Amino acid sequence: SGGGGGGGGSGGGGGGGSATLVAARGGKRAAAAEEEATARGVAGLVGGILIHLACGSMYTWGNLVSYAPPHLKYWAGAVGSGPADAQLVLPLILVSQMTGMPLGPLLEKKLGPTLTALLGALMMGIGVMAAATAPSLASFCVCYAVVFGLGVGVAYQMPIIAGGRWFPAKKGVVTGSVVTGMGASAFLFNLLATRLINPKGLNAVGGVFPAEVYANWPHAIRTLGSLYTGLAVCGALLQSNPSSFAGAYPWRDALCGKRHAPTPKARKAVAAAPGGPSLPSLVFAPKFAVMWLMILGSAVGGLNVAGSYKTFGLKQPQLNSDSFLTVVGALSAIFGNAAGRFFFGALSDAIGFKASFVPLTLLQGTTLLSFPALAASRLTFLLATVAMLFCMGGTFALFPAQAMRVYGASGASVYSIMFTAFGSAALLGPIASNALLQRGGYPLVFSVLGLCSFGSAALTLASQ
Repeated sequence: SGGGGGGGGSGGGGGGGSATLVAARGGKRAAAAEEEATARGVAGLVGGILIHLACGSMYTWGNLVSYAPPHLKYWAGAVGSGPADAQLVLPLILVSQMTGMPLGPLLEKKLGPTLTALLGALMMGIGVMAAATAPSLASFCVCYAVVFGLGVGVAYQMPIIAGGRWFPAKKGVVTGSVVTGMGASAFLFNLLATRLINPKGLNAVGGVFPAEVYANWPHAIRTLGSLYTGLAVCGALLQSNPSSFAGAYPWRDALCGKRHAPTPKARKAVAAAPGGPSLPSLVFAPKFAVMWLMILGSAVGGLNVAGSYKTFGLKQPQLNSDSFLTVVGALSAIFGNAAGRFFFGALSDAIGFKASFVPLTLLQGTTLLSFPALAASRLTFLLATVAMLFCMGGTFALFPAQAMRVYGASGASVYSIMFTAFGSAALLGPIASNALLQRGGYPLVFSVLGLCSFGSAALTLASQ
C-alpha cells in the first residue's frame, strides 16, 4: 500500500515534470515564432529601403540634366536659349508622385502591400528604361517623369504602412529607416551615372559636353532603369503583413482564384472601427491650409537647389568641374538629404514640431540669401548645397510625422493630399526662377527663395 502510495507520488511527480517539459517546449515555440515574425518585419524594412533607393533616384536629375543630349534640353529640341526646359523634369516627377500617392493606400486595401509595391516598382523601371531612347523632351517627360513618378507615388507608402503593422510602437523608427533609402539614393546613383556617362571626366565648355558624353546617354539610362527595377522589385517581394493583421484583399484573392469572404477577425475590425471627421472636412479646414503653405514656402528653395545646383555650377568658372559637381551632389545626398531626414525627425520627437521647423527655415533662408556669395569658392559652395539639402530632407521628414500627430488615424490620407504642396513647390520653383533670372539674375532668384523660407518661419510662429 505504502509502495503504491510511493508509486502514485512518483507518477504525480512525473506528470508535473511532463507538464513542465510541455510548457518549456511551448515557450520555445512561442519565442521562435516571435523571432521569426520579427525577422519578417525587419526584412520588410530592408525591402522598404530598397524601394526608396529606387524612388529617391529622382534626385539624381540635378546631376543627369547636365548630360542630357541637346535634343532633350528644350521643348523645341536643340533650339532654345536661357535655362534649359529639362530642369522641369524633377518638378514633373514630384507632381506625378503627388498624383500617385493617394492611389497607393487605396490600392493597398484591394491588393495588399506586396502587389501594390510591385506595381509601383514595375512602373518606375518601365518609365526610366522607355525614356532611354526618347526622341524629344516631351516624350522623355511622359516616360521618365510621369510613368516613373506615378510609380513612386504608388509604392512610396507601402513599406511604411506594412512596417507600422509589424512594429506599431515604433512608427518613427519604421519611417526613419525606410526613408534613409530616399535620401541616400542620389549619393549612390550620382556617382554611378557620372561613371557611365562621362567616364573620362571631361568638362563642359559653355555648358556643352563633347559628343562622346552624349553618346553614352541611352545605355546609361537603360542601365540605371534596370537597377531601379531590380531594387524596387526585390523590396516589394519582402513586404508582408503580420498574422495578427485582420485585413482582406479582394482583388488579390480574385487574381489568385480565391473567393473573397471577410474573416471573423476582419468583420470585428470593421465593426470596431471608430468614426471620425471626413477627409474633405479635414482638407478644407484652415489648419490644413496653413500647413500646406508652410511646406510650399520651405520646400520651394530646397527643391530648386536640388534640381539646378549642377547647372548653376557649370556656369561659374570657379566651379566648372564635372567631377567636383558630381561629388557635391553625392555628399549633399548623404550628409544633406538623408541626414536631414533623420536629424529633424528625431529632433521633432524630442522638442516638438515648431521648435524644429523654425530653425530649419531660418537656416535655409539665410543660406539662400548668401548662396551667390557662397558660390565664390568650391568649399563654401559645397557646404551651402549640403545645408540646403539638409533642410529639404528635414522638411520632408517633419510634415508626415506632424500630420500623424495632428490628424491621428487620418494622418496618412491627409498627408497624401498635403503632399501636393511639395509638387506645387517643385513646379513653381523653376518657372519663377526663369522669370526672375531675366529680371535680376541669380541674386534676385536666391533672394526671393530665401524670403519664401522666412515667410514659412513667420507662418509657423503665428500658427497654434
